Amino acid sequence: MKVLFVMRHEGFVRNFESTLSLLAERGHEVHVAFDGPFAHARVDGRPGIVERLASERPTSITFGPAPRRVREPWPGLGVRLRLAADYLRYLSPRYAEATKLRARAAEHVGPLARGMGRLAGRWAGGPAALVRLLRHLDACLPVSRSASAFVRERRPDVLLVTPLVELGEPQTDFLRAAKGLGVPTALCVASWDNLTNKGSVPEAPELVTVWNEAQRREAVELHGVPPERLVATGAQAYDHWFDWAPCSERAGFAARAGLPDGRPFVLYLCSSRFIAPDEADFVRGWLAALRARPEPALREAAVLVRPHPQHAGQWRAADLSGLGPVSVWPPGGADPTDAGSRCDYFDSIHHCAAVVGVNTSALIESAIVGRPVFTYLAPEFCETQRGTLHFAHLADDGPLRVAESFEEHAAQLALVLAEPARAHPSAEAFLRSFVRPHGLDSAGTPRLVAALEGLATTSPEPRRPPAASRQVKVALAPLAGLAWVDSAARRLARRVLALPALRGPMRRLGVECAE
Repeated sequence: MKVLFVMRHEGFVRNFESTLSLLAERGHEVHVAFDGPFAHARVDGRPGIVERLASERPTSITFGPAPRRVREPWPGLGVRLRLAADYLRYLSPRYAEATKLRARAAEHVGPLARGMGRLAGRWAGGPAALVRLLRHLDACLPVSRSASAFVRERRPDVLLVTPLVELGEPQTDFLRAAKGLGVPTALCVASWDNLTNKGSVPEAPELVTVWNEAQRREAVELHGVPPERLVATGAQAYDHWFDWAPCSERAGFAARAGLPDGRPFVLYLCSSRFIAPDEADFVRGWLAALRARPEPALREAAVLVRPHPQHAGQWRAADLSGLGPVSVWPPGGADPTDAGSRCDYFDSIHHCAAVVGVNTSALIESAIVGRPVFTYLAPEFCETQRGTLHFAHLADDGPLRVAESFEEHAAQLALVLAEPARAHPSAEAFLRSFVRPHGLDSAGTPRLVAALEGLATTSPEPRRPPAASRQVKVALAPLAGLAWVDSAARRLARRVLALPALRGPMRRLGVECAE
C-alpha cells in the first residue's frame, strides 16, 4: 500500500521510526511530509532519522515538506476558529487546575475569543456549546486547494497524521482533503501527553491508534472520538527500550560523562522549556540542598545532569561549582537519534542508582530500564506537575515516587543510594497497563502496522460538505480575507525584523528576531 504520513515536524519521526521501518519491511511505500519546520540534517550536520531511513530504503521511504497554504484565505480562518475552540476547551471543569495550559491557549487568541469565553462561562455548559458552534463553522469552510492537490498527486491508500492536537491544528487541511477524496485516514497518537495538554482533535479520522485504555478514555472524553474507531496498540515509541543493552562498562561511562568512578550517581533528567523554564536555577538549588543534608550518601553522591535537547542553552552559563561531584553531560544536550547518542542516553540510565525529574517522558524510559524514579512537588512547578493531566499517569499508581516536600524527597534518595534498589513495585504494573497493555513481550509496532494495513482495505465514502457550507462561506468570506491579510502582514514583519541590519537594534529593545 501507499502511505502518506503528514507529521508536524521531524521530531515526530523518532516516535514512529519502528513503524516506518516495519511498513517498509512489509513492502509498503511511505512518504513522510512535514507540515512545519523542516531541515535536511541535524544541527551538528549529521543526517536525521528520516534521512537515514530513506537512505537505507530509498525505494520504500521518501520525505519532504508538505505544501504551505499561505496563499489561500480559508485555511488561515480555520486555524483561528480552531484556536478559539481550543482555548474554550480549557475553560471546562476538567481543566480547572490547568492554569498554565489555559494561559498558553489564551496567548494564541485575541480579546474577542477571551471575551466570548468569559461570557459563555457564566452558564453551565456555555463554553462547550460555543465550542460546538465554532467546530461546525470550521467544518463548513472550503477544503484547502493545495492540500487536496497534494493528496491527489500522492494517491495514497491511507493518510496518516500526527499529532493532530496542536493548538489550531493546521494538519486539519490534509485530513479533510483526504476525506473529501475518499482516502482512509488515521491519527497515530505520538506521545503519552498528546491527548491531554494541547489542542483537541478537530474531527475524528476513520482510525485513531492509542497506546492503552487510559488514552482510549481520553480520546473519547476529551476529543469526542467514537469508541469504535479506536485501537490500543501499545507504545510503539518505546519498543526498542525493551531490547536495548548497555554499550559500555560502568567505569568507561563514568569517565566519558565526567563522573568519579566507584560511587553511585543520581541522574537528573531535565524537562522541556514549557514544563521547567528555569530548570538550571532549580537544579542549582536542589544540589545545594542535597549537599546540606546530614546523610553522607547525599552530600557525597555524584550527580549527572542531562539537559533537555530543546532547552539546553540555559546550561551554558550555569555555575555548579562548589556543589560536589556533578557533571552536565552532554553539555549541549543531545537528541538520541543515532547509535552513538542512543548508547550514551541508555547507559546514563542503566548505570545510575536513581533518576530524578520534574515531568518528562524520560521518566517512563527510566522505568522500562528498571531504575527508580523520583520527584517532589516543588512550588515552582505546581502548574506543570499536578496542574497537568498527564502527570497523573506517572504519579497515581505509576512508577514515580512523589514527595510532598524536599525533606521527604531527600529521605527517599538517601535510602535508595544506601541500598540500591530496582524500580518502584508499581512500575511493572504501569508498564503492563500503559506501555505494553498486551503483555510485556508484545511490542506495539506490529499491532500498529496491522491496524494501518486493515484501514487500507476500507473504502470510506468521500466526505460531503455540511448542508450549511454555502451560507457559512458567504457569511465568513470577509473574515477569511481579514485573516489572510493579518497573516501576510505578520509574515512580512517577521522577515523585516530578521534583516541583519535590524537584529541588533530590535534585540536591544527586547524584540526577539528570527534568524
